[in-house]
Amino acid sequence: MIRSIHILLIMLAGIFAGIVYRDAGLFWWACAIAMYFVFGCLGVVVTFHRYLSHRSFQFRWWWLERLFILFGHLAGSGSAIGWVAVHKAHHAYSDTDRDPHGPRRGWRNFVPDYDDVVNYRMVRSMLRDRYLRWLHKNGILLIAAYYLALWLIGGDIAVAFFGGIPQAITILMSVITNWVGHVYGYQTYETGEDSRNCWWLAIPAWGESWHNNHHAKPGRASFSHKWWEIDISGAVIALISKQGTMK
Repeated sequence: MIRSIHILLIMLAGIFAGIVYRDAGLFWWACAIAMYFVFGCLGVVVTFHRYLSHRSFQFRWWWLERLFILFGHLAGSGSAIGWVAVHKAHHAYSDTDRDPHGPRRGWRNFVPDYDDVVNYRMVRSMLRDRYLRWLHKNGILLIAAYYLALWLIGGDIAVAFFGGIPQAITILMSVITNWVGHVYGYQTYETGEDSRNCWWLAIPAWGESWHNNHHAKPGRASFSHKWWEIDISGAVIALISKQGTMK
């Protein structure tokens, strides 16, 4: 299982790698951004969040679902089971003292501390899936194997730009989005908590910063409720979802 300390160490290692390889060149940084799309958008946002947490669509192909779940695990921000349990707690206790990653936590949002938040009763259906259970149990070993494969193929720099750096970006952007999305921006809907829509974070956060829209209608696959609200993840879902299943 990927615990909070693992998430923190992955994030710090990725930041350190980014500093060490800051002059690596455009190609390597383009690779890191591409992998941030794979990990952050396809793995975490599309699959962990909008599919597994809210079931807002169905995948067109079963193998693509399994692949995208793997991408989410390799992102380093926790297993699907753990991630979804924490997210459900966020919706249940948004902007209260029990919110696992609300702005009330302040700087502690940048120090993941989710181990005591995971309530397995919230993810009972996921526990029946052997693939998800295996990834939950062996997540850190899977990431270690991924690092080893990268190192054998391309050395330290490959581990940095295909592993640590995009993983750190994914974790940091998730933290930033969860904080900014309850502090800055506008409210289209009255939701009884502090969620906001933040336009300037929409593209780097893959559409997740339309946070008030999401809290108002969590079951919708697209967070874009106005024509100018760009939601890259919603566009991806429209391409990969089974016809008629996108809510």
